[in-house]
Amino acid sequence: MVVGGAVAVVAVLVIGGIAGAMVLGGGGGGDTPTPDDGEDDADDGSDGGSAATPTPAATTAGNGTAANGTGNGTATAFPTLTPTSAPTPTATGTPTVTPTPTAIPTRTPILPRMFEEREVELEPRRMINDWRRDNGLDPYTNANGSLVKRINRMSLNHSVAMADRGELVYETHNLSVPERYRVFDLKETCKFKRQGKQFIVSPNNYQFQVIGQSHIGSNFQENGETVYHENETAVARDIFEDWTENPVYAGVLDYPNANRLGLGIEITEDNEVWVTRNICGSGDTSN
Repeated sequence: MVVGGAVAVVAVLVIGGIAGAMVLGGGGGGDTPTPDDGEDDADDGSDGGSAATPTPAATTAGNGTAANGTGNGTATAFPTLTPTSAPTPTATGTPTVTPTPTAIPTRTPILPRMFEEREVELEPRRMINDWRRDNGLDPYTNANGSLVKRINRMSLNHSVAMADRGELVYETHNLSVPERYRVFDLKETCKFKRQGKQFIVSPNNYQFQVIGQSHIGSNFQENGETVYHENETAVARDIFEDWTENPVYAGVLDYPNANRLGLGIEITEDNEVWVTRNICGSGDTSN
């Protein structure tokens, strides 16, 4: 009877333990209680039963997948932010100021027939004589004499030929300067003795001719600038300055014993002015 009673006691304890486990486990079909933070109400198993293990919340990995592999779905990935670099400021240089060129006034060309070639002849003659006086020399004389008129015709012949060719040259009509003096019967007449020297100056051995070209009554380019000569005096001044600033031409102008000057002026329909100047010593070889 003692053994049987012991068996009965053990059976009661076993059945009671099973029933207790069912009560603590929720009867197998109830909701699992969620433990409060910081509390531990679960059975520690000291009564011989098994304590319920709470299911931890799924942790989402950085790629959106539950870390423990038991997540209910894939979490939306957090977008990767691409840093936007601040634009590099572009240095703005100092703007270059372009100077406004001075406008050349538009001038209406004046017809060539409005100018007197005789006036263009007289003005440089006067200027050259003033220049000779300033340099201690006698002026050219007898501008209206027969000899000067012959020299003028020879000079004009050459100016017309240069205008026809459109270029400054010393030889025209196949004639050199000495040959031209000879053709116009001036070669012997115009030679003279060099002052203070013992030799004769003639077209054969010295330069007796200077030439020039300019414009009148219309714009033209000279040394990179736009120039306009509105009258005979202006163009005469241009020719005179070209001659006296040229060392070779100035040397022809300052022969002391050259006392006659011939000038030939040709004005073309294009307002060009062609000039030839020839000197003469009137054949004086005595001093």
